[in-house]
Amino acid sequence: MRTIERTIRVEILNRTELSLDELELIRRAAAARRNAQAPYSHYQVGAAVLSESGTIYIGCNVENANFTSTTHAEQNAISSMIAYEGPAKVLEMAIVGAPKGQEIKQPPASASSWRDYEVNDFCFACGHCLGITWENSMVDPNVKLLRMDMEGVIARTTIGDAFPMPFGPESLGVDIREG
Repeated sequence: MRTIERTIRVEILNRTELSLDELELIRRAAAARRNAQAPYSHYQVGAAVLSESGTIYIGCNVENANFTSTTHAEQNAISSMIAYEGPAKVLEMAIVGAPKGQEIKQPPASASSWRDYEVNDFCFACGHCLGITWENSMVDPNVKLLRMDMEGVIARTTIGDAFPMPFGPESLGVDIREG
């Protein structure tokens, strides 16, 4: 038997450690969250995607009574990017989620109030959305994912760390940029 291990890296950040682009992505994801249609789960999610062209696209979750027709926020943002640009690469994505009516706190300026965290304390996206993000990362495991919770805690990882054993177009020998 042979065992293969991998380390998953998650960075916990305060707002002074974020670039202006990252702060803008988080701000736009938080704004998109307010537009979520979540009458069943009452959990509102917003996402913002920075494309290769430098454009930011937003999305929110849109729930329907037929749950299979529900659109996830990340999927919505990536679909908007594709609708405007065609097959395009996601460079970075921010996700903000919280129960309906719950205000999101501002990110702390310092790390003094943080508790001890484990990797499993952070949910960057569901498996469905990680798969869609992987496919539109153009097989780049270094695409950054940011998430902010309702306490304002910001974490950053990569699609490669969040989705370590992907199935995507490369598994089928397909380059999605070729249509």
